[in-house]
Amino acid sequence: MSMQKKIRWLMLSILFITANAWAQEKPIQGKVTEEKSGQALPGVTVTVKGTSQRTQTNEVGLYQVSAKAGNTLVFSYIGMEPLERVVGNGNMLNVVLKPLSSGLDEVVVTALGIERQERSLGYTAQKVTAKELNYNKQPNMLNALQGKVAGVTISSTGGSPGQGARIQIRGINSIDPTRDNQPLFVIDGVLMDNSTSTQGEGADGRGMSNRAVDINPDDIETINILRGGAATALYGLRGANGVVVITTKSGKSGSIKIDYQGTAGFENVARFPALQDTYTQGWQGEYDPESFWPSWGPTVEDARAIDPTHPAKLYDHVKDAFTTGSQYKNSLTFSGGTEKVTFLSSLSQLNQKGVLPTTDFKNYQARLNTTFKMSEKFTAGVNMSVNNSGGYRGNAGRYIEQLIYWSPRHDVNDYLEENGTMRSYGGTTNPRYATESNRFKDDVLRFIGSANFSYRPVSWLNLSYRAGIDTYRDNRLGTALGFRDLVGERLVDDNGTEAAPGYGFVNVYNQNFRSINSTFVASADHKFSDDFSATLRLGHDLYDRYMRRESTEGSDLTVYDWFSLANAKTLQSETYLEKYRLMGIFGELSFNYKNYLYLTLTGRNDVTSSLARPNNSFFYPSSTLSYIFSDHWKLPEIINNAKFRFSYARIGKDADPYSTSSGLAIYTDLPTGYSGFTRPGLLGDPELKPEFTSTWESGLSMDFFNSRLGFDFNYYHSVSKDQIIRIPVSASIGYVNAAVNAGSMRNQGIELSINASPIKGNDFSWDTRLNFSANRNKVLSLREDFERIEAANEFGYLSSNVYMWLIPGEAYGDLYGRALRRYYSPEEIAQGLDQSTEIDPDRPLLIGEDGFPILDAVANKKKLGNVQPDWIGGWSNTFRYKDLSLSFLIDARVGQERYNQLANFYSAFGMAKYTENRNDHMVFNGVLADGNPNTKEVWLGQGIDPSTGFNYGDGYYRIIHRGVSENFVEDASWVRLRSVSISYSVPQKWIQNSIVKNVQLSLTGNNLALWTNYAGFDPESTTTNSGSNVDAFAGMTYPAVRSFLFTLNVGF
Repeated sequence: MSMQKKIRWLMLSILFITANAWAQEKPIQGKVTEEKSGQALPGVTVTVKGTSQRTQTNEVGLYQVSAKAGNTLVFSYIGMEPLERVVGNGNMLNVVLKPLSSGLDEVVVTALGIERQERSLGYTAQKVTAKELNYNKQPNMLNALQGKVAGVTISSTGGSPGQGARIQIRGINSIDPTRDNQPLFVIDGVLMDNSTSTQGEGADGRGMSNRAVDINPDDIETINILRGGAATALYGLRGANGVVVITTKSGKSGSIKIDYQGTAGFENVARFPALQDTYTQGWQGEYDPESFWPSWGPTVEDARAIDPTHPAKLYDHVKDAFTTGSQYKNSLTFSGGTEKVTFLSSLSQLNQKGVLPTTDFKNYQARLNTTFKMSEKFTAGVNMSVNNSGGYRGNAGRYIEQLIYWSPRHDVNDYLEENGTMRSYGGTTNPRYATESNRFKDDVLRFIGSANFSYRPVSWLNLSYRAGIDTYRDNRLGTALGFRDLVGERLVDDNGTEAAPGYGFVNVYNQNFRSINSTFVASADHKFSDDFSATLRLGHDLYDRYMRRESTEGSDLTVYDWFSLANAKTLQSETYLEKYRLMGIFGELSFNYKNYLYLTLTGRNDVTSSLARPNNSFFYPSSTLSYIFSDHWKLPEIINNAKFRFSYARIGKDADPYSTSSGLAIYTDLPTGYSGFTRPGLLGDPELKPEFTSTWESGLSMDFFNSRLGFDFNYYHSVSKDQIIRIPVSASIGYVNAAVNAGSMRNQGIELSINASPIKGNDFSWDTRLNFSANRNKVLSLREDFERIEAANEFGYLSSNVYMWLIPGEAYGDLYGRALRRYYSPEEIAQGLDQSTEIDPDRPLLIGEDGFPILDAVANKKKLGNVQPDWIGGWSNTFRYKDLSLSFLIDARVGQERYNQLANFYSAFGMAKYTENRNDHMVFNGVLADGNPNTKEVWLGQGIDPSTGFNYGDGYYRIIHRGVSENFVEDASWVRLRSVSISYSVPQKWIQNSIVKNVQLSLTGNNLALWTNYAGFDPESTTTNSGSNVDAFAGMTYPAVRSFLFTLNVGF
């Protein structure tokens, strides 16, 4: 045999032997030890990844398992970091396990992007990871945060596609309801606008987006919530309401990874109010199919005897007026890089259709994050995102109101005549036609970008700089069909202006926003000894904001469906320009003693353009102390970590731009048709001073049983003084409001987070987290010449309006209105006890001679409740069994009241379920003026009582019940099953020979169950926009929705 053939046979033999070695199982054995002590670890689970084969180490740490060369062994043990090792050609495999890192050693992104170990922080900061944030697949990142952070209240203001959400940290800290009370948003170091613009006719009720909706939650790596003055001190006055620090995902060195996620699902209205279905159209029991009154007629049976065309049962018109919504989302992410350059690029698309016909929302986004390592001393990065979002917004409040006037005797979805005009009855507007013909659309194009570098010339000095920009254009178009003057055509008043109702309009609105921030930080470290070190940071910060709003409204269209300003007979234009600049210098000095005692001092001086000299420059300090007493003292072995913290901070806050001057404003309603100048509504004050908030905070956090159980408790106390408020002034001086320093407010409360892993096995685990917080608020003082400030009010029939008043000594958010009169003796009346604003629940109702309760005087308003919850909480759980996981979140808001305006209207129009007793007789429980019990029986119906012949006029519900605010300020506490998600990860052994690296299937349900005494759609939905401080009124709002979503994740 030739040498060439021998070599060939040898190579084939080697390949055959090698193939057999890799293909055949063999016994693998070894020893598992602990890194620090070197001691053997008994009970370590050893699993052959992707198979059912597993074993455990014995009492001396030895194991044996059958595996093939190339298989991966997974070593897991409580309190140790999991370890994976690939089986080679040998049979011995010894491993060393490392203890799990302490949570105190975790690096946290703090103010201005500074990274610090959690152990050094003397304040509380709670982090939410990408996995925690996104398991419920919410398109708005704020809604995804609900119930997951202690001390943070997030309200989904409604269920409209793209609808805004409101976030507050530790309650309300500004008396002025027009001031923004939401936290600062920072994404990758860029200060991000999260305002909710209500520019446009009726936009306040159309569920406009808060601008955080422009951020794709799938791009987020972590969110850190900074609460309290000490945590946000380096951000200056912009962080006075707290800070939401968002860090987006970044690429890692290695081969390019591709991840796809697709979500599809549907949604429907989660909950409807209870409506009566017995009585039909008419008035005082008389049937009239053209009557304006939808439900004060006879019973359906009696109406059918009169009118055979009457349907056998009433339409469920409120449910019929809504449809099934849908949601589709796709995102694609590419990431990878080298040791020198990494990148992550993502594309995403969201398409939502709402449950209210004609409403939708679309969101398209592209992101690119890059990092560059020029050398060991110099690194840089560039992050940017482009977003295009918007859609058609329905005026849900008006839609709900028109449904009240619509009689369920008629099909609300049969809304078009053959000529395309509105089909209706009497003078009623069909809600479906109105929303189809009156449209409002927004289109937002946004860019957020930043560039940063970090340079360490020597080991003890680091220089960093970051510049960022946030800019967007928001274009809006409102249109309404005009009157065609066809035979039988009905006029739709809403499709026009007050001067030309029903004759159509075209309104064009444009807003341009741009903010720039620039931050330089120099950090110097010095180690005085092995036990003592210090870090000094000095920096400069600049923020510049520009905003321009323009609008042109055209009404009375010549051609009814040509939506061009050239087609409008009347035009009206307005322009608003706002500029603002803030410059600050800051310093931070931190001391570290033996890694268990940390003292941090900060100071910042801001100069703002919104205040006049010398009040435009002000300084505020902070100090924090962190004491890791578990590293100082020997504690029981069950305690892993124990930390005490204390902080004090004083934070300033400036005024809204142009609050110090009055100037002139354009006036467009001159009889000549030309524009002129007039005084603006606001009287400025050049002597305005900044308001200051002083905050004390202390807390304790501990971990037990190898970090299987832990808690974090915090108490805070803050007082805000010299608050800047816009107060009403006499019209005789030519202004509406004046900006003044007037008032102080206090907030104090507790926050508690408990996390546990009750079960942590290789096949099955259970992780749970509980968040709880309670805040108590009080208005301490107002100006001496003010007894109260009216923050807001909402209409109610028969003077049953509800008011939110701010009164010294009372809490922010107290609601006042008209109540039923209680009985007071003549002596008590003489003492003025009946004039108290408090309702005494133990006192009986005062009944009149006619047998009905007596309404209190309109001027004698009573306190009916408070909009702030007594406490809020969230409980999240994740169960994992092999490749299957189940997660759910329950959250609660307890001890709050809302004015349900919808219930007030339902009472007035005979729609409420309880009005079905209108033909009953009853004796109201109460006493007469002489103190004797009431015994007179009365009829609740309208007109003549068939039993007695007495005429009761408009009836109890319209004469009395609808005029009592007390009846409609409801307990709006709730507990809800916020979300449930089931996920299945396809086993690796099924896909190990393909290009696919991982596959996960998920089924998610949101807003699945609600437990509440509230009678409206959902107590979380409000009639105010997401940028408002007023969260008091509900009812006529876009209903909350229940959604079901299917998600596919594939990694390549």
